[in-house]
Amino acid sequence: MATIRKPRHKICRTVGYCLYNSPKCPSVKRPTPPGHHSNSRKKKKSPYGEQLLEKQKLRLTYGLMEKQFYNTFARASRMKGNKSDNFMILLESRLMTIVYRLGLARSMFDGRQLIRHGHVTVNGERVTIPSYNVSVGDVIGVHESSKDSDRIKSALETRTSVSSPTPYLEVQSDGVSGKFLGVTNAHDIPVTRINIQKIVEFYSK
Repeated sequence: MATIRKPRHKICRTVGYCLYNSPKCPSVKRPTPPGHHSNSRKKKKSPYGEQLLEKQKLRLTYGLMEKQFYNTFARASRMKGNKSDNFMILLESRLMTIVYRLGLARSMFDGRQLIRHGHVTVNGERVTIPSYNVSVGDVIGVHESSKDSDRIKSALETRTSVSSPTPYLEVQSDGVSGKFLGVTNAHDIPVTRINIQKIVEFYSK
């Protein structure tokens, strides 16, 4: 399965902050665009440039390739209701995202690797597809043979909330699994500093 292999933190420096919550991100010390004399290059972006940047920010935040990202938007466009809300809800319903939100992984990319290596289960069954669409009521957890993994334990130690990482996730009594309650309000999604409407405009041309 295709994955992002290019330098991920270049765009972090372009936007001036880290998209991956990584303390080692170059943008922490150098919140300026990459390249020589980057501080002096503050040319105002065109409307298209602004839309493109917002699209890249969101795509890389969720760790998707361009085709995956566009296909998700196209699917949201066919659904009833607000197009941007539907788009965000679909992105949040991906197994890769849920694993990260539950605190089982330190990043979206780490969550993807855990899934591909067979450490994650849905309703007790092992699932190895990061893009798997999680349904309301599904319980996402760690395979029995992986519960003692130092990698997962390390991620759980940094989890901000033990009982409810987000309003649409409920951590179970074992502490390493959670039930997906469904996203009822797109404002509950912890994605900030990204203009979703500009992405809708980018793809609606």
